[in-house]
Amino acid sequence: MSVPRLKFCGFTRQQDIARCIELKVDAIGLNFYQSSRRYVQPQHAKLLSRLADGHCMRVGVFVDATPQQIDQVLAVCPLDAIQLHGDETPQWLSEYEQSAYWPRLPILKALSYRGSIDDSMWRAWVSKHKEPESLLIGFLVDAYDPIQKGGTGKLANWGLLSPRPSCMLDPEGGNVPFLLAGGLDLQNVIDGLERVNPLGIDLASGIEVSPGIKDPHKMESVVRAVRNYDAAR
Repeated sequence: MSVPRLKFCGFTRQQDIARCIELKVDAIGLNFYQSSRRYVQPQHAKLLSRLADGHCMRVGVFVDATPQQIDQVLAVCPLDAIQLHGDETPQWLSEYEQSAYWPRLPILKALSYRGSIDDSMWRAWVSKHKEPESLLIGFLVDAYDPIQKGGTGKLANWGLLSPRPSCMLDPEGGNVPFLLAGGLDLQNVIDGLERVNPLGIDLASGIEVSPGIKDPHKMESVVRAVRNYDAAR
């Protein structure tokens, strides 16, 4: 499974999922972090997941969850991929892979980048990504926030991402796949694509009326802008 080009995250309503299906969005995110304003209970997420089944990648967002907690969600709500959005380490993932709870689902790892202070963290994760049989399909570069784990509406520091820092290159010198996240909306998404050249983008607050409540017109406008940009390249 490859990294999606266009991912919308933080869904709580069936009508918003239905609109994503109409727009042929590549992936939707369901947030299982209870401190998030976009948290969705697993039983309700099950309804959203069933609606999206076969139409787009269904990504479950977890923040510093235990393998058992992830397993409990998966027992209720089917998912196609897992997004780790906390302080998880490559060692944590290695231990998870050896546990009885490992579901063998593709994984996206969300990381921030503040410059050289984060180089060693990125190199460790890139090394994990390059391991044989790794299910880590790519990364999500989000804005740094010491408290909130995503969905802050803050921009990532694009100036640090272009040219691509060496820590984000694989051993052969190629770019590791990542989605750009953090404060993207219709006004800046094309600028972000041009300046950073990510494999894809991830939006939450930029397509909302309020946390968890999506705006169908904003979603459509972003999809149209991104696809027009792709077609013109």
